[in-house]
Amino acid sequence: MKITIGGLPGSGTSTVAKQLTRKLKLQHIDAGDIWDEMAAARNTDVTGLNLLGESDPSIDKELDERMLEYAKTKDNVILEGRLIGWLSHQNKLDNFKIWFDCPLETRVQRVKKREGDNLTEIKADTIKRENSEAKRYKEYYDIDIKDLSIYDLVVDSSVKTPPEIVEFVLQKLDQ
Repeated sequence: MKITIGGLPGSGTSTVAKQLTRKLKLQHIDAGDIWDEMAAARNTDVTGLNLLGESDPSIDKELDERMLEYAKTKDNVILEGRLIGWLSHQNKLDNFKIWFDCPLETRVQRVKKREGDNLTEIKADTIKRENSEAKRYKEYYDIDIKDLSIYDLVVDSSVKTPPEIVEFVLQKLDQ
């Protein structure tokens, strides 16, 4: 079984992916962890790597190629990342693709709770990051990140708790 989970920052992908990993006894590969490793290797942080990615396509492509390779070669895995569902779709991989949809205000509140920063700054940074990423996804892969038509399941993560989402996903997987 291969499951991809994507969503914008604060949509709950990490929380649910970890819970699903435990329930299904699958391996979990998180693009965010790889991005953190890539940032550290370049002596920068996540924001700095994002800025570098705006002028150097090889940064995004390195991450995306690694995630796609996992999608092609790993079994019994949950792959978490914004583009892995789309990359699986474009490469005709038979993965169950899930997207977590959630309003910006809810996501920003979640990030604030997790990171404790200034709400106005978090919102501005989130919008800037999402616009930058959307532009790069379109330019590099002709992906419109707002097009959810390729997903097997789209979950509104603002109305259910993570355990409720896990149960909902498990029900859909059983179908």
